[in-house]
Amino acid sequence: MTPRSPLPSAEDLDVSALELVAAGLAEGDVKGCCATIYEQPAVRWLLGGELHPGGERLTRRMLEIAGVGADHRLLDVASGAGTSALLAARECRCDVVGVEYGEGAVAGARAAAEEAGLASAVEFVVGDAESLPFPDRSFDVVLCECALCTFPDKPTAIAEMRRVLKPGGRLALSDVVADHARLPDDLRGTMATVACVGSALDERGYIDLLEGAGFRVDAVELAREDVMRLTERVRTRLRGAKVLGFNDLVPIDGGLRQAIELASEAKSAIAAGALGYAVIVARLPGDA
Repeated sequence: MTPRSPLPSAEDLDVSALELVAAGLAEGDVKGCCATIYEQPAVRWLLGGELHPGGERLTRRMLEIAGVGADHRLLDVASGAGTSALLAARECRCDVVGVEYGEGAVAGARAAAEEAGLASAVEFVVGDAESLPFPDRSFDVVLCECALCTFPDKPTAIAEMRRVLKPGGRLALSDVVADHARLPDDLRGTMATVACVGSALDERGYIDLLEGAGFRVDAVELAREDVMRLTERVRTRLRGAKVLGFNDLVPIDGGLRQAIELASEAKSAIAAGALGYAVIVARLPGDA
């Protein structure tokens, strides 16, 4: 059972940041908007502290399938608050680097590493997934959770993950999967992209993307129940925010009303099998 979280206070709403998000959406800067949105405490409240379906349980499963061990160096792409990177360092005893586009998230992740006593095992840096600031063949494993779907140039991001992996290295990817031909129009627009739906691929699309970059797909696991639970949690909390008058929580035309409608449409799409979530683990050949 997901623990109850206190309702956000007025101080949790960084209106200036939300205004930047609205301006960024208008200009098509989805990457910057995603980084800004997921740094906001109120958004973390909406998600119940889990920035991707399945939370830490699914992260553990990804690390297990990828065979992450103490002798590995792991890169967490779009590391956000650092939750998964810290989990990997703590439980797998590996060296971890987290790279994140948002400076505020990186600062928070560094503070969390210090508090957890893991600062010597985990490093967090500001960087772009489409131009990773690391040398070739630097890592044994790359982890990327619920982020590729928001990247404007997915082939370049995957090519960068391949570049920094050693021969025989593994990529552990989890993301929203979507059959766009069966989705309503509202789940295909810019706000849907920020919500990890609008630019998501279907299962075959991710596999083709990975295989086209030279990876061999070892495992695919679907996690539809996890994304259904997260979507229902968000919808419930959006309704609560609307009752409390937090109308600035969603910086788009239509505000909370439209966000609630999007969450309801997403639930219907998940139930119909047009929307879901998947874990995909792929491997580079040993002579890559």
